[in-house]
Formats: sequence, C-alpha cells, structure tokens
Amino acid sequence: MTAVIGILNKNAIAIAADSAVTVSGSNGRKIYNTANKIFTLSKFEPVSIIVYSSANFISTPWEIIIKIYRNELGKKSFPHLKDYSEDFFRFLKEKNFFATEETISHYIKSLIFSAFDIMKQHSLDECFESETDLISLTPEQRIELFRKTLIKVIDDEIEEMKEEEQLADFKSLTKKRFREIIKSDVYEIIEEDFPEFDTPEIKKIFISMLFYYYKSKSFRSQWSGLVFAGYGKDEIFPNAISTKVSDVFDGKLRFHTEGIEEIDDGNDGSIMPFAQRDVIDTLITGVSPEINQTLFSTFNKFLSGYNNHIISILEKTNPELSKKLQEIDIDNICQQLLHEIDEVKEVKHIRPTVNTVSILSKEDLAEMAESLIYLTYLKRRISSDEESVGGPVDVALISKGDGFIWIKRKHYFEEKYNPQFNKNYFNT
Repeated sequence: MTAVIGILNKNAIAIAADSAVTVSGSNGRKIYNTANKIFTLSKFEPVSIIVYSSANFISTPWEIIIKIYRNELGKKSFPHLKDYSEDFFRFLKEKNFFATEETISHYIKSLIFSAFDIMKQHSLDECFESETDLISLTPEQRIELFRKTLIKVIDDEIEEMKEEEQLADFKSLTKKRFREIIKSDVYEIIEEDFPEFDTPEIKKIFISMLFYYYKSKSFRSQWSGLVFAGYGKDEIFPNAISTKVSDVFDGKLRFHTEGIEEIDDGNDGSIMPFAQRDVIDTLITGVSPEINQTLFSTFNKFLSGYNNHIISILEKTNPELSKKLQEIDIDNICQQLLHEIDEVKEVKHIRPTVNTVSILSKEDLAEMAESLIYLTYLKRRISSDEESVGGPVDVALISKGDGFIWIKRKHYFEEKYNPQFNKNYFNT
C-alpha cells in the first residue's frame, strides 16, 4: 500500500510519497520501505508522474516504463499537461504494452481463475450462512445447492456491473467478440480447476459477468494509479491528472481518467490525496471517514427503533397517529442530517483549509505535503493496523519558473561515489 499527495496553488505544486511497498506471496505479506513513487516525466520540462497502488503494469515495473519514455521524449515538450498524458499512453501501446502475447494471455487466465474462485467462495459463504441444513443433504444435493447459489451470486454481480460506467475504448466490444477471445480459457479453467461447477449454464453466465467487468471502470483485480502533475508549455498554473490503469484486452488498454485538477482564477488551491487517504481526509474534513460511513446506518438504526417503539405504544390508544408515524421516511431524515453535517464540514474545515493552501509559499507547500504523509505513517505506526505506510518521505516541488525540484529524495546509492549519475542524466 502507499500514501501519496499533491498540493496545488498558483505558485507551484508540491508532491510527496512514502516508500512502503507491500509484496504478497505464498508465505504471506512483507512490507519493504524502499519504493520510488515520484518520477520526472521529462528531464527538461516541469512535468512529473506519481505511481501508487500496484508498482507494475502486468509484469513490468512502472519505473522502467517511465524512464524509457523519458529518454524517448528527450527535449520534446507539449502545450498542455493532458498532451503528456495522451502521449504516454500512446507510447505504452506503441511498445506493445511492454508485454508479450503470452504474458498478457497468462495475466488474463490468472484473472479468470481469481474471479471464479472469489465468486465460488461468496456462494459457499452464502450457503453456510443460510438456514439450510447442509449436513442432512446428500453430496449431490449439496453440489446442486452450491451451483444454484453460485448462479445467483454471479447474476447479482452482473446486475451491479451493468450500472457501472463503461470504459470509452470498450463500448464497442460485443459479446460475440468477447466470447470468441475468452471462451476457451474460461472452459479450460472451470473444467480443470472447478469441475464441481462445470455446467453449461455456469460457464455462460460467468463469461457474461467477465464481459461486463472488462467493459466497466471498476477495476477489481490489480491496477495502478498514475498521477501526471506539472505544467504544459502554454500553462502558467499547475495541473494534475489522475488516471487508473488496469490491464490489456483485445489489444486495448483498460484505463480511465479519474480526475483533472486545474488551478486558475476560479480554483486557486487544491489538496489531492491518493491511496491511503483516511488520515488526510480526517484532517481536512474534521471527521474520520470510518465514522462518517457508519453515521448514517447508526442514526438510521436508532431513529427507526425509537419510531417503532412510539408506534407500538400508540397502536391501541391512537391507531391513526400510529399509522402516520409508520409513514415517516426515516431514510430521508437521515440524509438531511448527513447533508447538514457535510455543510458544517465544508464551512468549518474544508473551505478554510483550501483557502489557506491557496496562499502558501513554495516552502510551505512542500512542508505541508511531507507532514500529511508523515501523519499517515504515524497513525499506522501507533495503531494495531499493518504499517503499510512508511519509510523515507520523498518530496518534490514543481513551479513554472524553477521546474522540477527535489526537496527530499532517497537514493539506493551514495551520490558522492557515483558522479557519473548526474553527468549522464542530461546526456540525452
């Protein structure tokens, strides 16, 4: 896991990231505090790229891809930051996504296996949590129950995915084309690894689920976050573009732009946290996201219980009033409460913080970015949570006049012993 942030105003953009990376394997999870997440996208222009979530694209580290792109870009520049983003993804496709067809095929098979295994586990959990007496059933009856439940679970997942926004490049993907590509892999995996669920109906509905998954913007397997930050040649104020990138299917990259933050006269300050942002959100909004999420359900539960108690008292003595109380929209009342709380957060915390950010100097922007990452690390350190944020905090500042400046940066080597590094850096 990771924590990264960008803080923008008209003076500059400060970016900071921790160094923790979590590696999962057969022996469990291990955290290393040596990862690089901030990179210059150009050696000569004030443009950077930040990586969070997965450090790899399919099987190639993003660091390698970014540095190859940077060398190819050379002294070339673009008028707008979005042009750098578009050119980077053009480069990615031009280089065959830095993966062979065999590697991409293996990745797709891994996703199919993982997706089916998750659906199977959900269906089994649902069966065990139900009131059905599984012990009294014959093995054949249990298998049949598991199959029916699996179909229901997958069908529910499909209905949920149908509501999700689609990737622009995959709107033209038809079921027929998708089935042609993926059918043999799905059949092979189910027949070999999940023989108890090998039925025509399950295969058909599972392929349908994968179809809607590949078209949607919901990346439920491995994905990476890429944040482009800095200035285009024609831009005098900094911008940031956050993008999510997943994988490749049918020669197309599955990615979408999540947000664009532009500093101008109408927006002169912004705070953009990514990945593990709960501590930063608490500081900015004044309320922990965890508490905020449970507020609606808790208040709804207490208000509904209180209302039902009053109704039970009045049922016999005043049935007409009791009926009117039953018609009260509890959910709407709870939504009004949350709306009022959001208003207070906006007026008392968010707006004052952003207004302060808009007038900060370059030095203060950098200090604030570093401090917010450190606070996230400190919260993990003093709690029972996994220390998934940690290590040295890398901090950089990008301004129109001075370009990309490292404020703090770790190296895996001593610079004084490697003078050729700085000499070769600009030897493009």
